[in-house]
Amino acid sequence: MYALPGSPLFHRPPPASPRRRRAGVLAAVAGLLLSLLAFIPAAPASAAAALLSQGKPVTASSQENSGTSAAGAVDGDNGTRWASAFSDPQWIKVDLGESASVSQIVLKWEAAYAKGYKIEFSTDNNTWSQAYSTTTGPGGTETLNVSGTARYVRLTGTTRATQYGYSLWEFQVFGTTGGSGPQLPGGGDLGPNVKVYDPSTPDIQGKVDAIFNQQESAQFGQGRYQLLFKPGTYNNLNVQLGFYTSISGTGLKPDDTTINGDVTVDAGWFNGNATQNFWRSAENLALNPVNGTDRWAVAQAAPFRRMHVKGGLNLAPNGYGWASGGYIADSKIDGTVGPYSQQQWYTRDSSVGGWTNGVWNMVFSGVEGAPGQSFPNPPYTTLNTTPVSREKPFLYLDGNEYKVFVPAKRTNARGVSWNGTPQGESLPLSKFYVVKPGATAETINTAVKQGLHLLFTPGVYHVNQSINIDRANTVVLGLGYATIVPDNGVTAMKVGDVDG
Repeated sequence: MYALPGSPLFHRPPPASPRRRRAGVLAAVAGLLLSLLAFIPAAPASAAAALLSQGKPVTASSQENSGTSAAGAVDGDNGTRWASAFSDPQWIKVDLGESASVSQIVLKWEAAYAKGYKIEFSTDNNTWSQAYSTTTGPGGTETLNVSGTARYVRLTGTTRATQYGYSLWEFQVFGTTGGSGPQLPGGGDLGPNVKVYDPSTPDIQGKVDAIFNQQESAQFGQGRYQLLFKPGTYNNLNVQLGFYTSISGTGLKPDDTTINGDVTVDAGWFNGNATQNFWRSAENLALNPVNGTDRWAVAQAAPFRRMHVKGGLNLAPNGYGWASGGYIADSKIDGTVGPYSQQQWYTRDSSVGGWTNGVWNMVFSGVEGAPGQSFPNPPYTTLNTTPVSREKPFLYLDGNEYKVFVPAKRTNARGVSWNGTPQGESLPLSKFYVVKPGATAETINTAVKQGLHLLFTPGVYHVNQSINIDRANTVVLGLGYATIVPDNGVTAMKVGDVDG
């Protein structure tokens, strides 16, 4: 999971060769701020077997390389896989999270399959019973009818069909649990506080001004808003952002959504002092500032991500009053960034046309055009590259369908990630439980156990028990500064010791 400042699934055809590397779906969490609608079952509980293994914790005896981890076999994507080392025996084991009556196993092999293998069940991860074995496995897709009770299901390959290792696109376990009932639905609308605009929307300026007038000084208010701009060009706009307001383009790249105008943060509400301009963000847009320079006068918890400013960027309020820190990531500023009174700042994996000054501390990592290392005078701390980084997931439109793009991890990164084809994975909204006002922590936890990711819509969410993210590679994404409030001393969210 990610805790960054301020805070779809393309099914590709299986490669012909077992040597092709596929990266497993990785997940991230950005915005631990949230909202919800209680799920009301539309039909009575059914005893039909359900897919129990998808997204559950999984381990293996080995993996061929960093792109073929065990998680690739339980992520529901027929384009990612687990592949083992080139030796016998090898195993993969999934933890269903609770004991279940297992009735079917589906194995979707890549070309490197197992001729000999066995499947075992355990309720305690210690004592195992054999549920199936063969020495004449055919490869391809195998559907095995089995019977038994298990929390842990293990497949052990004993004889390889090729000189390579064992390679599974999907390892699927079907059955029922004691608490099995109707499945929570994935997808759905994004709720009333997500405002969606396209270039033909009438009076966009008036609509965004009304939100700003409500949120400009609502430092401790309950309002939460996400402004989504569909791909296209918008003229003569000045979108001012108040508290708990996020603006985002819904293209796959910033230049898909262009505003000929500004996205502005200033400090008129606080007499020109920007040191309390927290909790707002801009993401995935291209700007052509009216006067050549956009103003982003913030003070922490207000990230500027995946933006393309076709001009300069001023980080100080009108009148150059105080400002106290901020964050730019994965952004391209064609002109000069002017901090002026901005006391400290961190810029990562970006490109700037220049940087004019620093007050206390300006930190750069992987930034093209950054000033050279010179701390303490001027106070520049500069790394040529960022050793390891990953951008936060984001919502975008693929045609008329919302998806979530999960950017790939980068090593020794320098400059933006979106030159050329963005690298990463796309997840359809149908794989997310869309959390809305009224949903309980119990319902949210049920969604995670079911194998869904979480998309919190804008709002304030009170929880009386912890939200548990204990499934590997889970995406938890918040829109519009959705906010979790823990009641009665509980921990709002616990993240397990799992990958991704």
